[in-house]
Amino acid sequence: MKKIIIPLFLLTLTSCSLIFPSRVLKRSGVFKSKGDLKVIKSNNKEQKILFLGMRHIGRKEFYDDVAKKIDSLQKLGYVVFYENVKDTKEVSSLTTIKSAMKLRKLFGYSPEKHLDTATNIIAGKIKYRGKYKLINQPTYSALKADFLTATWSDVGLTELITEFEKKYSEIKLDSCDFKTHLRDRDYKCKKAKRKLAKNFKIDFISDYRDKHLANKIIESKKNKILVVYGAAHYYGLWWRFYDSDKSISTKK
Repeated sequence: MKKIIIPLFLLTLTSCSLIFPSRVLKRSGVFKSKGDLKVIKSNNKEQKILFLGMRHIGRKEFYDDVAKKIDSLQKLGYVVFYENVKDTKEVSSLTTIKSAMKLRKLFGYSPEKHLDTATNIIAGKIKYRGKYKLINQPTYSALKADFLTATWSDVGLTELITEFEKKYSEIKLDSCDFKTHLRDRDYKCKKAKRKLAKNFKIDFISDYRDKHLANKIIESKKNKILVVYGAAHYYGLWWRFYDSDKSISTKK
């Protein structure tokens, strides 16, 4: 069974205005034509870290520019550390599906796609009518990432859900959740409490994954690292290298 890959960037749009989606998208950088390349200063003087902010929905021009930057930097010896919330092969397909159902329970829709290019609907609810033609983020292979050296440095969906439930409370599924297919756009089951969704966004979509990424970099023996992650993760990563005490293990 195909593994479920969750574009968590979409969840940051759920609290945004549905009336002015173009304004919201512009503020989030979706309309940019070039990728932003920034420096992360490491305590390891031999280690050079660059951060290339990714947009999971964007213009073709943006992704063309990102691909050029990745290709050029790899030729200079940089190794790509990339994001992708996916369960590993050790996690069963049924467990992954249940985790995806719990994520849907938190936010009220199943965020498997960023943009439905047939209908121009974003996050299952925002109708885009802007002037730019938008596409979903291409695969990392299409973006020129060399998978002979590239490193997956993200967290699995089931790990996120499991750790969240340990800290807060179990996300209980009901018969409606099990009867409603994950690909069904018309989700009418009862959502979890809004506070739980807010906590998940702050503590796990952002903080937990930022810590995990920082630890991956610190533990790496690579001296030249190109982090290709959602642009919103830059400040969380920067802060953990600015204040080294914050780069602690995510494991309890």
